[in-house]
Amino acid sequence: MMARNGGEASAALVGRPIARRPHLMFLYWGRRGVMSRFTLELGRAVQAHPSMHATISVSRQNELFADLEQLAPDLFPIDTFRAGRGAALEAWRIPGLRRRLVERLRQDGIEAVIDLLPHVWSPLVAPAIVAAGVRYVPLIHDADLHPGDPTAWVMAFANRCVRTADVVLTLSHAVADRLVARRVVPRAKLATLFLPDLHYGPPAVRAPPRQGEPLRLAFFGRIMPYKGLLMFVETMERLRAAGVNVQVGVFGEGALGACAGRLEQIGAEVVNRWLGEEEVGRILSGYHALVLSHIEASQSAVAATAFGLGLPVVATPVGGLGEQIADGHTGIVAKRADAQALADAVMRLVEPQTYARISRTIAANKDQRSMRRFAEACARNALRPCHIASAA
Repeated sequence: MMARNGGEASAALVGRPIARRPHLMFLYWGRRGVMSRFTLELGRAVQAHPSMHATISVSRQNELFADLEQLAPDLFPIDTFRAGRGAALEAWRIPGLRRRLVERLRQDGIEAVIDLLPHVWSPLVAPAIVAAGVRYVPLIHDADLHPGDPTAWVMAFANRCVRTADVVLTLSHAVADRLVARRVVPRAKLATLFLPDLHYGPPAVRAPPRQGEPLRLAFFGRIMPYKGLLMFVETMERLRAAGVNVQVGVFGEGALGACAGRLEQIGAEVVNRWLGEEEVGRILSGYHALVLSHIEASQSAVAATAFGLGLPVVATPVGGLGEQIADGHTGIVAKRADAQALADAVMRLVEPQTYARISRTIAANKDQRSMRRFAEACARNALRPCHIASAA
């Protein structure tokens, strides 16, 4: 990924060797979701890296805590809360948490804390990190609130931690540009990285459908308005009407609304609930491609999950999706964010030679999207010189 709009220096840091062995802390205090898997894979990558040393701080209430305990002795577990209302009811923990955190920072000689997804308590803890002489580096996933996301207020509050940040990381230029445009973070304080592959199963070079076999297309993830489930359903209906043999799957929790009946009419496989870790790879590996019908986006963990399984992605050209998905190389990017354009994009993927080429490219370029490379980029950018005293 090449930087633009003044970000050339931070892009160069993505591939540059680590000059020395830094000691960092990677922090994720969330309870569930894809970032739990992300943190586990990142911890394993850092422990296997000959030139990196890191402490991993997670919540004991995390759904994958039993797996995260495998990262000991580099693990620094803390207690947060088990339900959303605990953000306020358990806030009495914060002063003690700050003290324990600062003690661990000093004990481990940590130079920078990389907050992988700012927690609702991050703005209350970040000042203590900086006061201890340690750099605070949040990874900001979204610059704008997702339409219809009931948890958006948490993100809005958590992102206030950028006021304390020494460097701010993003996973797409689309998010970085919005942070600058809204005068939240100055350009010089930003570094844009990438979203690495996530592995819910072994990667494979996927084969296109055999003659007479349906093209199996999946919608995966929490079902919220900005994910465009209605557009996905309309796209599948258009493909069926055009005589394309498609088999459809929808997987994730959230309201199906009026789409429920239409999905039933096209014979879709629907699993309308939160999928467990062990289910994701098994289910998605049975499909030929994932479809991102977003009407708004930053970047997509669904695409990272697809690439980790070797699956091509068909996506709308919104937000950072066009950066994450290389058109004709790791997937197909539609011309517009509407059902007809998305159906046309799927039609490009139907060509067996196109599908086979994309599948081979995903496998061949996996090192460029690796968690090891992401960890290295975090280390370089977290410790880079920064002359901006505060966000605009």
